[in-house]
Amino acid sequence: MAIKNNAGQHLCIGITGTELTTATRRLLKAVQPGGIILFARNVDNADQLRAFTQSLRAELPVPPFIAIDQENERVNRLRAIVGELPALADIQRTGHANEFGRTIGRCLRDLGIDLDFAPVLDLELCAPTTDNALRDRCWGKTAAEVVRWAGEFITGLEGTGVAACPKHFPGLGAATQDSHEHLPTITRRREDLLAEDVRPFAELAPRLSAVMVGHGHYVAFDGEQPKPASLSPVIVQDLLRRQIGFTGLVVTDDMEMGAITRAGNFGTAVTGAVQAGADVVLVCHTPEKILAAHEALSKMRIPPESAHRLERLRKECLPAWPVTLPTTRRAQLESENPGRARLEAADESCRGHVGYRDVVLPTRGRKNSFRKL
Repeated sequence: MAIKNNAGQHLCIGITGTELTTATRRLLKAVQPGGIILFARNVDNADQLRAFTQSLRAELPVPPFIAIDQENERVNRLRAIVGELPALADIQRTGHANEFGRTIGRCLRDLGIDLDFAPVLDLELCAPTTDNALRDRCWGKTAAEVVRWAGEFITGLEGTGVAACPKHFPGLGAATQDSHEHLPTITRRREDLLAEDVRPFAELAPRLSAVMVGHGHYVAFDGEQPKPASLSPVIVQDLLRRQIGFTGLVVTDDMEMGAITRAGNFGTAVTGAVQAGADVVLVCHTPEKILAAHEALSKMRIPPESAHRLERLRKECLPAWPVTLPTTRRAQLESENPGRARLEAADESCRGHVGYRDVVLPTRGRKNSFRKL
């Protein structure tokens, strides 16, 4: 179905609960979002989530893409289904980034999820004690390491029919604050940013369908006056589109983060993101903010090429639904692994793959805390 160039199609929203409620239906009808992002709050078990994603698609005249942040041990929205995932260090030690990406992709596809807001392409530039929300989420300290490992993850993930959306352009590795709470200012020199932080995005761009722009302020690009990258035409249009040549979908990080909400008028920030070059604005938590974002976008002219990029993503990158496992296969997997997720959602050959169990088995005994779930 062709996408109409309306405001809601340029929103990816978060909703509450594990099933459709009257209030959620009202919100979806009012906004008609182009995408829906799932969180741990939406997940109970695999059968519930499959039914939920199917009902979300059936609820709207233009079925939304359904997204999630499913990364690794640290950010694991599907913990209620899959249990614990391996740490990046363990994945790299075994050399199975591709297999891990493929495993994540099979799981997401089985559950009805189209798009993974992963992997993180930020460099690990700060001490582990730095509170910038990136601890244990970065694939390396150098651009070459990130390109290698994150690139393998993307290959595995997208080989299953699930699209990757790496983040947080142009790189938050040097941030010393958490953009969930504050607008971090990155003071690295322009030449260092281009040679290091931006390089993973630039090298992987030709194969990417989507990129998420973060909320850091980059003095080298935008001067001293605080401006989040997500609202910066210099970063989105000049750097990402023109210099790097990226032609895919540009998504903002959550506009309800403190980096945005502490800076001024919310509606102005939402329209500013689209004016800067974003195709999809992410609003993850509050119905009032979602409605405010929709109202703000309804009052502006959204470039038609933005709607074209959305339509291209749907046609070229998102699978046809429903995709389900046969009941007998589901029962077999559940009997083999009671109490944990069906991380494998495909054929038996994967279970015999060398190193497969090293990649997908839960990491026992590890405890994680998450600021945002």
